[in-house]
Amino acid sequence: MDASEEPLPPVIYTMENKPIVTCAGDQNLFTSVYPTLSQQLPREPMEWRRSYGRAPKMIHLESNFVQFKEELLPKEGNKALLTFPFLHIYWTECCDTEVYKATVKDDLTKWQNVLKAHSSVDWLIVIVENDAKKKNKTNILPRTSIVDKIRNDFCNKQSDRCVVLSDPLKDSSRTQESWNAFLTKLRTLLLMSFTKNLGKFEDDMRTLREKRTEPGWSFCEYFMVQEELAFVFEMLQQFEDALVQYDELDALFSQYVVNFGAGGMKCPFYNSVACWQ
Repeated sequence: MDASEEPLPPVIYTMENKPIVTCAGDQNLFTSVYPTLSQQLPREPMEWRRSYGRAPKMIHLESNFVQFKEELLPKEGNKALLTFPFLHIYWTECCDTEVYKATVKDDLTKWQNVLKAHSSVDWLIVIVENDAKKKNKTNILPRTSIVDKIRNDFCNKQSDRCVVLSDPLKDSSRTQESWNAFLTKLRTLLLMSFTKNLGKFEDDMRTLREKRTEPGWSFCEYFMVQEELAFVFEMLQQFEDALVQYDELDALFSQYVVNFGAGGMKCPFYNSVACWQ
């Protein structure tokens, strides 16, 4: 994050609608593990439990991994979900005491301060352990020591927000166990963030819907909000839930047409002209 360093090109691997995860820290490190990560993440389903007594469902999580930039963080009042980063990950394979003190610690501090400034609380620090690299370094902290140090410096009471990924490019049982633990943590945090932010989005949408009899309420603006919810369900391959959103919009619009024809209210597109421009 040093301004004097030449910025790396954005790491964007897909433009499909998938939950966004930002990646900070060592971009080359992340690029090296991305092929395995992208293949393994959606393989195991997760149980998705939602509010309001809805039945739990099994879903396969995928993500659109992008390089961390402050401008990606949602601004106040921006409630869009399709452009919302649900999780922020910092990647490092630092195993050198002096490097940690000189650069990594400062970089992590800046990263966390940016997240705090935008009230972003969903994050994870990944320490990649590489035995081959450690053999070529001096001033090495033992793995448990540097993990504990990062946890003490940055995780406070959230020690589970720091995980170790051991030799991720090797083909060994130890590596696979490490991948399994990391992927479970990643899926859990991603689903927790998604459920929390989706719930808030639905609450805001219901509040907006309840104001439909007030002067100046725009059906077109409301339509775009609920349509985004449909896109989100489609993103999770929950197609029935996505169709429900359009059924509700159709019923709401039909009600408006009937009431307008009876002279009971203004046109449903009142104050909506800007939506079509």
